[in-house]
Amino acid sequence: MNSDRFKDFDSDVRQLVLAFEDDSKGSRQFFDVDELEVIADYYLEMHDVEGLEAAVRLGERLFPGNSEIRLRRAQLLGVQGRYRQALGLLEELERVEHDNTDIAYTLGTLYSMTGDAKKSIDCFLRAASDGYELGMIYGNVADEYMRLGNTVEAMRYYRKAVEDNPDEHRSLRALAYIWDWQGRQEQAVHYFSKHVANHPYCKTAWYCLGCSYLHSALDEQHAILVASKAVDAFEFALTIDGRYEDASFGLSEAYTKLKDLPHAVQALREVLEYTTDRHPVLRAIGILYFNNGNYHTAYSYIRDALRENANDAVAWNYLGHCSEKLGYIDEAVEHYYRAINLCPDYDELWLDLADLYIAEDRFSDAAALLASSRQDAEGRFLFDYRLLYCYYKMGQRNRLFRLLEEDAELNGYHLSDLFIYYPEMSQDTEIVTFIKGCS
Repeated sequence: MNSDRFKDFDSDVRQLVLAFEDDSKGSRQFFDVDELEVIADYYLEMHDVEGLEAAVRLGERLFPGNSEIRLRRAQLLGVQGRYRQALGLLEELERVEHDNTDIAYTLGTLYSMTGDAKKSIDCFLRAASDGYELGMIYGNVADEYMRLGNTVEAMRYYRKAVEDNPDEHRSLRALAYIWDWQGRQEQAVHYFSKHVANHPYCKTAWYCLGCSYLHSALDEQHAILVASKAVDAFEFALTIDGRYEDASFGLSEAYTKLKDLPHAVQALREVLEYTTDRHPVLRAIGILYFNNGNYHTAYSYIRDALRENANDAVAWNYLGHCSEKLGYIDEAVEHYYRAINLCPDYDELWLDLADLYIAEDRFSDAAALLASSRQDAEGRFLFDYRLLYCYYKMGQRNRLFRLLEEDAELNGYHLSDLFIYYPEMSQDTEIVTFIKGCS
């Protein structure tokens, strides 16, 4: 039995659930309705469908027709994806107990799961009438407004959520994200600075403040100033919770902005001491070393990350970059292909392999790769620029001009960018004349 599953629950919840699960010893012969509610709610929060179903079945056997047990049956149906049955049961319960805010809240959750944001908002606001857990409910309302694309109302309800619960981390982070997306970092810094002044033990607010500082840099000089302030904010968050992984990643990013590689790496190494998911941490450390030109050390960390998770396309791609920088070209090709096979829809993976072939003067290999992948690419012109260059280097003029004509029909004005990528092609009078004619 994993005792960690009870770390966020009171001891009486733990005792009830264990007693419910220990039926083989006959330690408990009977559970009343309130106890079964607690047990069912525990399983619901833990996403344990089997446990929830067992609790509901016992409740239906002991207390047939009880509305609270029927409500848990509706919640179970929703978790199982049986939305129509769940809605029917909830609407029946609501007709009998119209003022029951638990029913309204469950309806709001179910409408959210089925994509009906407007009905979900209506139900959540009715659930808020009892004044209980307003921070969570208002955050849910804000989430639904975000789904509707109504950022103004979403911001209003995220703020209301934080007013009710200063530690409502989902809403705090949503506010930081929206302000960053809107380019309003100064407002974010002002808001979170005020929040931590009033609630100095709110780790999420310190984290959001650090992120807002990092994203507010106007130029290189300002970036150094705000990165120093971000370091302080992330360290405050880690003082409150030394295992706050997001804050450690933020701290590493801030030290990276300050060009302090040792501290940037150390921030992530400390995460390795306790994290249950080592691979993204190892990959992040490897990328830090790669970006600082230490390719041997980067290779070692990224290889360790892949030992933890061999299905990480980004890590395979970086391993390819490391191998390429170290001169292990055949090995780099293998790594790039591993990345492509794992994530074939990611254009950058194909382009990185094509660039390696071009750098090695393997133009026919690059051309074959690009020709096989360009049709489904999102950045079609990025593929075609490279393919045009390969045709140019191989002297395949007919193919080159056929492709130029094809691209000209799409967006001819893009073609002049070809000379930015491959300046030597600007010396070819015939190509220059053709592209000028498309402008």
